Amino acid sequence: MKFAIELIRLCDASHEKVLVFSVFIHPLRFIMQQLIDQLKWREGIEVLYMDGKRDEKNRQSSISSLNDPSSKVKVLFASTKACSEGINLSGASRVVLLDVVWNPAVERQAISRACRLGQKKSVYVYHFITSGTLEVEKYAQQTNKDRLSDLVFSSQDRKRNKSRISSVFKDKVLEGMLDNKMLNDIFENVIHQPKESNAFSNFNYVEHKQ
Repeated sequence: MKFAIELIRLCDASHEKVLVFSVFIHPLRFIMQQLIDQLKWREGIEVLYMDGKRDEKNRQSSISSLNDPSSKVKVLFASTKACSEGINLSGASRVVLLDVVWNPAVERQAISRACRLGQKKSVYVYHFITSGTLEVEKYAQQTNKDRLSDLVFSSQDRKRNKSRISSVFKDKVLEGMLDNKMLNDIFENVIHQPKESNAFSNFNYVEHKQ
């Protein structure tokens, strides 16, 4: 919660919008309420929320508001299942994954909401993993699945895309958080994994203490 709120605050200062995904509703609602209380933001104005129970009209309104550069929206909290396919959330350039799922394709779909046509910024992804829990094992298995998939389904197109990447974008927001002594107690390990995609996104694995 401390990491997510500080990340959102710093991204707002750099005029970037954030997507926060979780398979579970309660963590989303909890962090969202803490954010509203601490930063005095308002749901429906600076903060949006979307899950499977929201009707189509409300969902489309939230999507349009997030993608509108002139809107006051700063963050969207969303259910991974409700927003993992088919919608364009390119108004955000930071993606936070609060939990780990067994199927890596589910998370790729969620990340791809920001890596869409119309995205003009580098997309940074933060994957939260709690040390000493089943999440670590799940993430390791997920990584192995991705590696096997790359070996089996690699193509010439992927190799050509790899050659287009000229440099790895530095994440100044994450660097600022790591330099913040008040946040040192939540980090166990931080691994930077640049992903090779047309959107040139960067993936940050953030393992935090229990």
